Amino acid sequence: DVYKRQVEETVSALTKAMEPTVIFVVAGIVNYLSKMDVDVGVMKPFASGYKANTDSVSEDVEILMKYSGVSDPVNLINPYYFEIPTSPYDASKQLNLEIDISKVIESYKQLASIHDVVIVEGIGGIMTPISKNYFVSDLISDLQLSSFIVTGSKIGAVNHFMLTYEHIQQKKLNIKGFLINQNVSDGYELTNLKHQIFGLTGHKVFGAIPYNHSFTIESYVENFPNFVDMSNLGLENI
Repeated sequence: DVYKRQVEETVSALTKAMEPTVIFVVAGIVNYLSKMDVDVGVMKPFASGYKANTDSVSEDVEILMKYSGVSDPVNLINPYYFEIPTSPYDASKQLNLEIDISKVIESYKQLASIHDVVIVEGIGGIMTPISKNYFVSDLISDLQLSSFIVTGSKIGAVNHFMLTYEHIQQKKLNIKGFLINQNVSDGYELTNLKHQIFGLTGHKVFGAIPYNHSFTIESYVENFPNFVDMSNLGLENI
């Protein structure tokens, strides 16, 4: 049987809309795997933001589908898309909707059954509420996913990634390591931040994508493997 390896990406630093955000890190990973002829699937269980109409697709989902090359049904990749930019918990309250976690789990199982690897992107951070007593970390646990923590480089990022890391430890989730996404031109110097992460957690930093003043998603994704140790992420050998 083909070994299934799944990755849940979690957010540990806030970023602005025009900065290279976590979705681009995921795009870089799935684009690389696709080019390596790995049958990679993608999933974003929850998305939120402006919807032009009821059939609108989340911009994040469009990015994931484009760079992975998948043609799976959108409702499998993204079971819930809320028309207001907030947490699933808050959106469900404001829009008077009910979230069925079993729907998300079943969608994931279907994707995992047709792909060798499924990359799952979260929403917000690890403690983003999906319902009153159910958070992103609970979904990671229920889907039995391994996690990469993606951190930004702003001053304050250490506090953010340590809170994420401590919660992952408390929940006894499996963490594979860290990726640094330098989302601002100032903040921590990358080598320094790598040393801090390893010193504080003992976990490897698989790569650090430097800030680019002339950012485009195309160049970011194309150059992603130059800055990330893709051979050791454990995703190709499946």
